[in-house]
Amino acid sequence: MAGPGRFSQPWCMDSSSLETWYNENIQRGTEDFDRDCRRAIDEVVRSVQTICSSGGLLFNVDRILKGGSLGKGTMVKDLSDVDLIAFINPPNLAPIVRLGPAEYKRKLAVVIRDLYSAMTGLSFVSNVSKNEFMVNFNIRVGRRCLNVDFLPTSDNCAGHGRAHSDMFRAMLQLHDNHDREFYSASLAEHQLSFVGNQPGYVKELVRLVKYWANDYLPVYLQKSYRLELITIHLWEKAGKPVQFSKAQGLKNVLLVLTRLTALRVISWSGSRLYDATLAQTAITQLKMINPIVLDPANPTNNVCQLYQQGTNGREIASAAEQTLHHTPLLKNVTVRQGWKG
Repeated sequence: MAGPGRFSQPWCMDSSSLETWYNENIQRGTEDFDRDCRRAIDEVVRSVQTICSSGGLLFNVDRILKGGSLGKGTMVKDLSDVDLIAFINPPNLAPIVRLGPAEYKRKLAVVIRDLYSAMTGLSFVSNVSKNEFMVNFNIRVGRRCLNVDFLPTSDNCAGHGRAHSDMFRAMLQLHDNHDREFYSASLAEHQLSFVGNQPGYVKELVRLVKYWANDYLPVYLQKSYRLELITIHLWEKAGKPVQFSKAQGLKNVLLVLTRLTALRVISWSGSRLYDATLAQTAITQLKMINPIVLDPANPTNNVCQLYQQGTNGREIASAAEQTLHHTPLLKNVTVRQGWKG
């Protein structure tokens, strides 16, 4: 991907102007967009709950969580999409450990088919589609169509008595990685809390990294969770500074993206769902190779696996190098300890 060109903002600017540009172009617009998105998503949630209470769906929903960038508080105006996670009550959908993967997939398919029918009946929803994990649709937010993934799931954690380590060990016993993916939606709330509980100034840097990804990476490499985790990891590695230069933080992220094969993150401060021993067991058993960034919500998930496919890693490194060497914004920026200006 060629990128936006050296004369577009903020890449054409001096690093001393980045903070002002961020406040005027990302922070201000994102707050309004975030509010409008929440209103639109709330309408979807209310509609589903109304249909459930009136008996219009063949399943009962325990709760619906707002996921994705909206739920984590890292949304960027006009760039972010939304996940909704609906926890379905038994007997319509029981935990995987009780049903077994095959029966769970069969029951989930019934729920998805029913949810798909319900969404096609909502006048403010368009382009409804489905696959074996979710129902996907668009809703209008201002002048933009917001893409929404609606993922029904059982509370798979409850199936193990809330002992997450037991659940992860059960996941490792599954021979098919595809079967493990059916746990993902039920673990999304832990991803939300991990990223969502990060300080606001860290989320600001995350938004800037996501803005860079939108400008420089192809769409299939812009998925934000792995970039969020890499940014948070580097902030932790920098000493968790409270005040820091966004330009230095961004440059640090891009430098790491040019050297992805050296990236290895297997533990997180503030996340206690699994320990280092279980993390290493997952890495060994699943034969993970660098770059490794273990999901703080799921040690069987290396979020950087996408970067190992085809030429993806080279594409990311090339985009990062282009930004570092051919745009004025970061050219003369030195990454100091604690990202201090």
